[in-house]
Amino acid sequence: MRVVLATEPVDMRKSIDGLLALVRTAWGEDVYSGHLFAFVSRRGDHIKVLKASPTVVVWKRPQSPSG
Repeated sequence: MRVVLATEPVDMRKSIDGLLALVRTAWGEDVYSGHLFAFVSRRGDHIKVLKASPTVVVWKRPQSPSG
């Protein structure tokens, strides 16, 4: 499994569909490859991680222990 990290900030308001489209069109990656795709906010203080399979899409926005 690879971890593919965005090299440019991503609008954190994007939906799952928007992030999947970004992976397909801008990155040229197969969203169902089993890889993790990580997106970083403009300020660099938030990340979203996406993993998709043909039957499930997992989308996680990790939070710090303080909330």
